[in-house]
Amino acid sequence: MMTSRVTNSMLMNTLLSNLSMSLTKMDSLQNQMATGRKYAHISDDPSALIYGQAARNKLARLEHYQKTVETAQSWLTQAEAGMMELQKVVGNVYEELVSAGSVKSPDDKKNVAMMIGQLRDHYVDTLNASYGDRFVFSGYNTPGDFIENGNPVIKPFEVIDDEIYFNGFNISQFNKVPADEFYANLNAEPPLPPYDMLHKLMNDVITFDVGPGITMPVTMNGIDLVLYTAINEETGLPEIRNTFDVLTDVYYAVNGNPNAVPPTEPLGTDELTVKIKTLQDAQNHLLTKTAEIGGRSRRLELLEARYEQDHINYEGMRSDAEDADMAEVIMYLKMAETVYQAALSAGARVIQPTLMDFLR
Repeated sequence: MMTSRVTNSMLMNTLLSNLSMSLTKMDSLQNQMATGRKYAHISDDPSALIYGQAARNKLARLEHYQKTVETAQSWLTQAEAGMMELQKVVGNVYEELVSAGSVKSPDDKKNVAMMIGQLRDHYVDTLNASYGDRFVFSGYNTPGDFIENGNPVIKPFEVIDDEIYFNGFNISQFNKVPADEFYANLNAEPPLPPYDMLHKLMNDVITFDVGPGITMPVTMNGIDLVLYTAINEETGLPEIRNTFDVLTDVYYAVNGNPNAVPPTEPLGTDELTVKIKTLQDAQNHLLTKTAEIGGRSRRLELLEARYEQDHINYEGMRSDAEDADMAEVIMYLKMAETVYQAALSAGARVIQPTLMDFLR
């Protein structure tokens, strides 16, 4: 059996090669420690880096939806505040109407009527509530800028001759229309005038994409707040009511209408009591719509909580794929330093003797 001859140059080459590998390993560990990342190049671990990039893409989409949910919550908060104010206005008119039933003096009734008239005007002002530079209850129909080219912009809700208009469309014309007739015409294919315009306006609501395939209205259409279904006191059949017209009717019931033909006088206590039911129906309608807004807000809260948890999960996925374990890196770096120093020490002792040392 023959043994191969090991020369001094072979020892030196092997030593230098091993030292180079040790330095390469130390360089990689030092780079991980300095950058906090496992890999400096895609070629180091392509599958892990692709996995990390996928997590980054999911995080980017998730952050977009988180911002959208935050904006949607702000819109819903503003819409809820406006609807609560509408409900409060109708409630105040209800209280004034109850007090008018016990008022005997004509002057006192005039004072109550003036209060109801102011509350009715404030009802319209609240329907024109804005958030930022846009109106809350008008969908996308108006620009929302209150001054345009030096002229005031027409607000979505306007009152002309005691009738309320929404974006130039008269919605008072549907007051006291039988509910069966109203919904049959509104849901017809296609709806006939004037229901075609009403259908178009009612479907115009600001919506946000709050998740993959999840679209949510972030406010209410003003027509949905003004129009509601109630039972006619005489026929017992459902009919469409217009809250603004109800408030106007209550105002003239207390004040009388000198502009009517013939002029009307203020109603008595018994006649005013009948009007109370119509205000209660309007309050219940607004309460139902407010509850719907509250349900949407609760849904957004659940989405927000889920997105926060998803963010933690995706961040963990990205960290597992890309981030270095600093405790582990420090441990391996210390081990590599110890091995390198030991190799230098051993190599110095082995390579130091030469042939001349033996000849001496």
